[in-house]
Amino acid sequence: MKKLVSGIVVVLVLAAAGFTGAAYWSGMQAQRWYEEALAEGAKNPSVKFSTVSYQRGLFSSQSVTRIQFAMPEGSPGADADPSFSIRQDIYHGPLPLAGRGITGVPMQWTGAVVRAVLEPDSSVWTRELAKAYGNQPPVVAISNIGFDGSSSTHIAMPPLTLDNVDEIQTLKFSGLQGQFQVAPKATAVQGSMTVASLEALGKPVAASEGQTASSGAQVNLRDLSLNVNQRQGAFDLLFGESSFKISELSARDQNAGAPFLINNLNVSGSLTPQGSQQVAAEMVIKAGKVTVDQQSGEGSFKLALRNLDGATVSQLQQWQQKFAANPNDPQMFDELLKLMKTLLNGKPEFLIDSQAKLAQGDWQGQLTLNFQSLGEINPLLDPSGLMKALEKGAADVTASKPLVEALLMSAAKETALALAQEQSSASDDATLQSMAAQQVAQQLQGLTAAGLIKLDGNSYKSSARFEGGKLFVNGQEIPLMAGADQTTTEGGEALLESDTAKEPASQQ
Repeated sequence: MKKLVSGIVVVLVLAAAGFTGAAYWSGMQAQRWYEEALAEGAKNPSVKFSTVSYQRGLFSSQSVTRIQFAMPEGSPGADADPSFSIRQDIYHGPLPLAGRGITGVPMQWTGAVVRAVLEPDSSVWTRELAKAYGNQPPVVAISNIGFDGSSSTHIAMPPLTLDNVDEIQTLKFSGLQGQFQVAPKATAVQGSMTVASLEALGKPVAASEGQTASSGAQVNLRDLSLNVNQRQGAFDLLFGESSFKISELSARDQNAGAPFLINNLNVSGSLTPQGSQQVAAEMVIKAGKVTVDQQSGEGSFKLALRNLDGATVSQLQQWQQKFAANPNDPQMFDELLKLMKTLLNGKPEFLIDSQAKLAQGDWQGQLTLNFQSLGEINPLLDPSGLMKALEKGAADVTASKPLVEALLMSAAKETALALAQEQSSASDDATLQSMAAQQVAQQLQGLTAAGLIKLDGNSYKSSARFEGGKLFVNGQEIPLMAGADQTTTEGGEALLESDTAKEPASQQ
């Protein structure tokens, strides 16, 4: 019996020693994963990650990481520092016993579990956010780190309700939920984030000298979602699609009329392989309904770049990182010029497709530009040589007659009103309407006479083509700069000869 008990004790001691050793190894691995994550984050030139502190223990570790954003001088928000810090509690595997009792920390075999929260005193906005949430952390991210370095992260923000706080009269936030999976060394990212609703109402603004009182602005948001599905492929580029959706977004000043409203907004972007050497990028914006200043409609906008040399795109990303670190280096522009020349060798294609359905009518426009190699041209010495990069182009626009006239009328009325105010002359709406209508009629007549637009039924149409250095609009050649100068010179010489011929013989 004593031998049996002794054997059990030995097994327990070995198991404890083995578990302790595994926890120590996991702690070392966790620190390595942390350092790799920082190195991966350093590839983004707009964000800088730095370690404030890292304290590694046997069964758990603690770290504080500073996140700083590179804001260009003069940009909105450049004066206000948005940087902040996060605190991470790292529970070592293979079983994160140090995290037992912590909400959200799973008790399962894993490499490590990381619980990250905002450092409340790391910035002005984190202090305000912590104050609003009281005793609970505003944001909690729990990552389950696999033995291979992969991770599964759940991000959550609790619901929040505020009344009469600073400039906010009422705020109702449903909370945020997100789930992301990242492959080892960030070779793939997949996940989503959702917000069910956000309602905010600002406090009324009291009347001041020369101004009337106004009620608070109101913002409403419904069903926001972000989806990411990207995987590393050729040239170390992340291929796949990301999308951003909102079922309803409205903003309104209570003293104004109709609110700004967007329904079923969908923004998506993708990068896909195109053959073995090239890639294609695309961005699409769709809106089920947009309402602005009592005008409403639906539409879509698509931008695409094709025939992009994959290796050069990867080098452009590296150049962006170098430029962010050395923005004043004069060599940066030379490197960019070389990369752009290489990109043009692949004959890239640029496309824009836009469509809209409005109350006054429909709009449809397409633009395609095909580029070619610049050859030995140096744009620094000959900027006009950049035009040679455009091999050919095509543009087609169709817009309903009522829509074109309504847009031109609105612009003409604003111009007439500004002119009347400048001249301190009183003009009623009927007079402004008449002046605008006359101006619009003259504009459309001039454009039609010049052949720049055509009236086809109830729609205005225009078609432009550029190829071989020549531009045609609706089949009519439009002289470019050099041609226009030559025409002017020839016309001036002809006019001079004509005037000379009319002079008396005694004056010749």
